[in-house]
Amino acid sequence: MIEIYKKLPKTNCGECGDATCTAFALKVINSQRRIQDCPYVANKDSKLALNKPVATMDDNYSRVSYELEAVAKCVNFKDASAAIGGGYEIKDGEERITLKMINKPYEIRRKGLYENDTYCIDSWSKIIIYDYVRRQGRRSLTAEWVTLGYFTNTASHVKAFQRNAEEKIATKFNDNKQGLIIRCKELGGVAAQGQMRADYIYQFGLLPRIPLYMCFWEADDEFSASCKLFLDSSAEDYIDIEYLAYLVERFVEIFVH
Repeated sequence: MIEIYKKLPKTNCGECGDATCTAFALKVINSQRRIQDCPYVANKDSKLALNKPVATMDDNYSRVSYELEAVAKCVNFKDASAAIGGGYEIKDGEERITLKMINKPYEIRRKGLYENDTYCIDSWSKIIIYDYVRRQGRRSLTAEWVTLGYFTNTASHVKAFQRNAEEKIATKFNDNKQGLIIRCKELGGVAAQGQMRADYIYQFGLLPRIPLYMCFWEADDEFSASCKLFLDSSAEDYIDIEYLAYLVERFVEIFVH
């Protein structure tokens, strides 16, 4: 950490998002930040290069994705596809599991994860899909809609989730209900009914057995539009909750762009 700290401006300017250079250096060494996130390091010449490589978040994610890939390659493809709601086929003599994540098609082959017939290099896509395949939840949907905070060890994520996910959708479509409907359909959303009363309720497939329910209330004379996102309470049987939180935020980023 000291070695990293020496390369920083030591001004505690806060431009990286952390209060002090010491806090930033600690996160770098713990693979929670990249040293390039400091604008003063990123913009200087090679004299600021570290004397030895430091693991970054991307390195960490890549390592985890390959570890999960090794496990996923060894599952019984036919059984796994049935358990996770995917398709199973043999093409060119090779077993394949087909599935969609946020309405985007993927194939799991013995060689790895493929997108548009090309090996997928996105570490997060691999982590999420491989974790989903290896868990093979097998639990039926409960029809019990819950927020992210329902699941164990997610209390610390709730406020950030509301700000980074639900409020983004509400703000984006505050006075554009037609745009909301069009975007829902573009991402495979299906009008639904359920436990909540809202102006619009749409169901999306984050993964085949992990539905996401979006409830949207239009703006009126007193209040701005609002949005709540719900999951089926069975979701934790199918995917690690940390990965699930990221998957929902990823859905939102796609939805609002």
